[in-house]
Amino acid sequence: MATTAAAFRHKTSVMKSWRPRSPPSNRDRLELYALHKQSVSGDAPPSDPAGASVADKAKLAAWRGKRGLEKGEAMARYVEECERLCDRQLRVYGTRPADGSLSPPRSVAASAGSVTPNRGGGGASTGEASAAYANGAGSTPYEPSTPQNTPADESGSDEDADNGGVLLCPRGLAAIPLLCAAASESRSAYLARLQVTQRSNGWWAKQEPLCLEVNNPLSIPEKLVIAVASQVERLSLVVGAHLGEGNAVPLLSPRVLQAFFWPVHNVLLCCWISLILATTYLGSVVMMCQTLLFGAKRTDAPLGRLFVEEVRPAARAVESLCEPHQAIGVRVAGLALMPMMILCDLATSAAGRAGILAGGLAFVTTGMCGWWYWLCLLPWLAFCGLCLAVMSGWCFGLIELAGN
Repeated sequence: MATTAAAFRHKTSVMKSWRPRSPPSNRDRLELYALHKQSVSGDAPPSDPAGASVADKAKLAAWRGKRGLEKGEAMARYVEECERLCDRQLRVYGTRPADGSLSPPRSVAASAGSVTPNRGGGGASTGEASAAYANGAGSTPYEPSTPQNTPADESGSDEDADNGGVLLCPRGLAAIPLLCAAASESRSAYLARLQVTQRSNGWWAKQEPLCLEVNNPLSIPEKLVIAVASQVERLSLVVGAHLGEGNAVPLLSPRVLQAFFWPVHNVLLCCWISLILATTYLGSVVMMCQTLLFGAKRTDAPLGRLFVEEVRPAARAVESLCEPHQAIGVRVAGLALMPMMILCDLATSAAGRAGILAGGLAFVTTGMCGWWYWLCLLPWLAFCGLCLAVMSGWCFGLIELAGN
């Protein structure tokens, strides 16, 4: 126990002093926060305190998920999570030095690939994406000893603002830059990654819905995309174990069939990105509608906060998909989502000129009128993209076969 406590104190000190180059995902923050609170304070209170903000409710919900966990076990899991997850974060997100300059992530510094800018929240290179793939996010509610922002914020203070540094934007939007970097993975990099990946350690198999909780029925579309992609990846890894010299089918290289799956993998990534943005947009429409009908005090989601935390970041995320450095599939997804950016910008402009109430009404009205686009046309476009990926996969398979 003493050894575990010492390791826990060390990891807590490291995380409190770490100033990331770009914000980690909300899921990663909340997991570390919940384990730390369980280690320090035990079980969370059964209900939310009066006047708790959205960020506070998210923290308490994550903390309650650890109910019944002994403090010693929570400490051990916190240390394990830091070693398994936070070391990956240090590689992916990097560290901000004390002088305020930006140091690149370790995976980028070690990679020969250049970093491509991304307006959606940090840059990523093909080397960085490959590194992220290989490594697989009764007491009083808060105490000064618990790091409220894990990792630490710029000021080093543990106190939260109203948004707590946790819900600055939906966690799905925070993951889009890394998903875009993953979608830019070249065919050779994809094949090389599969050669060193164990069948039980696939990247897709570790993913979970980013927009909603796993047990929420509305997360089924995300689960479906992840499940299909996981089966494609599993099949690629099974092929690698049975084809090629020394295996059951020595005449055919596994790279041929794996090259066939490469465009399918990339299109599924683009579908996931599109689904995250569409879900965020529709969720914002629903939440804004509830606020307009019942008031901000009841929903605890003021219109201004929704515009700042969801509407504007979503519009800028769509804009970033269309930038020239993005992969062609990501740019096509950005083009399909361009109406969303236009509607978000129109509502934001209306809020600035006629007031926040007018902006909210414009956002809800345009969102409800365009239901057919999100529920009918966008899924049809995704299906067409998958069909095109399957057809182009034959070409890449033949190219790989000719190269052998």
